[in-house]
Amino acid sequence: MKFGHSFQEALKGESYPQHWVDKAIPYRQLKKILANVREELINKGYDPETIHRLLAEHRAKYSLESGESHLLRPRLIVQPAPSTPTLTLQEPPLEPESEAESGTQGHAPENDGHGTLDVEGGEADEASWVKVPLDSDRKFFNILQTDVDELDSLQSEERKSMNDKIAALGYEIAEVAKPKKKIQISGSDLYRWREIFELYLTAQVFFSTSEFTSGARNSENARKQLVWFQGELEKRRIVQYFKLEASINAYKRFLELNATLLRNVQFQELNQTAVVKIIKKFDKQTSLGVKTRFPQALQPTHFIAESIAKDVCAQISSEVLAIVPQVADYTCTICLSICWLPILLDCDHRFCIRCMIKMQNRNKRYCPLCRANTVLNATDINIDTQMMKFLEKWFPKEVKEKQAVNEQDRRKELFGVLVDDTPPSCCVM
Repeated sequence: MKFGHSFQEALKGESYPQHWVDKAIPYRQLKKILANVREELINKGYDPETIHRLLAEHRAKYSLESGESHLLRPRLIVQPAPSTPTLTLQEPPLEPESEAESGTQGHAPENDGHGTLDVEGGEADEASWVKVPLDSDRKFFNILQTDVDELDSLQSEERKSMNDKIAALGYEIAEVAKPKKKIQISGSDLYRWREIFELYLTAQVFFSTSEFTSGARNSENARKQLVWFQGELEKRRIVQYFKLEASINAYKRFLELNATLLRNVQFQELNQTAVVKIIKKFDKQTSLGVKTRFPQALQPTHFIAESIAKDVCAQISSEVLAIVPQVADYTCTICLSICWLPILLDCDHRFCIRCMIKMQNRNKRYCPLCRANTVLNATDINIDTQMMKFLEKWFPKEVKEKQAVNEQDRRKELFGVLVDDTPPSCCVM
């Protein structure tokens, strides 16, 4: 299946909004104009083989320049061989480049070291550079650039729309996931949202941090990770355990936001592919070599080089995921459980109090993280009371479990390892 047909089918088959489809790259129209570009070049004596040879010999230059209107102005100039006969008025295939077009004021343009140039008609070692007048290529790049700019504007609009939705969603989740004084009291879905966000971070839907696949994911891989994330939530029945109706609504909006972002990534990739394909076809049919020049000429437009996922995911992380702190961010790096009671050493590293006591009992002097001589200097003054309050507020279950473990360790230290922690069975004497 040819790309033009598959491109149109993809635009129709992915349920994109109509105003998106209207701004998609007009691939078929550009393809028709490209045929005119090729025909115009051939009619002027510049078939692809000739252009390729002239460019290789540095006797032709094709550039894309931005004019006052910020539209690209393609320009083909050539340096005919010295033996080229004098051009007649009846058949002028070449047009001398004027000072206004070349941007020179009585100075010869650069020629990459190939021949002495003299556009004013004076004596020269080689023939003067002259411009080949073309109309179709100007039309081609004007249409392509205009559509790329419109896609860039569309992306900016979509980013702003999603940013507004993210801010509203963050407020909703903050209300339903805020901690309560007693976790058993109905009125908070803190732990369910924590599990959802933990799974979402594990899924790495749009960005991967693995050693082999680090960086932004393409739309297909992002789709697979999003499907995995939803499947895990269904397996664990997390949504069914929500206490608040508002949590269910917020969860639906969270999924919709990710689905919208995925469609944006798919649409962006589709149009990027269309741009690459049509530029590749332009080079193949003309040999003018604009593959690298076109993206550079578009700066500062960021449609080609930047993804909407980057900015949106950053805001999701800062305004939604950060609302519910994760246990992994507040664990002791020695015992890998929650850092209770937190001891802040002079080197600014924190460890739980039981790990600090054990290190001091073994006369360990150096911080396990930075090797500073700070462990034996720690006392009860080093207890981080602010962090204590934070952990009690956001991690009541984990703190309670850690307190029980600490009590168990303390009893073993006092009474030995023979102490049985299991409650005695009931006996009838």
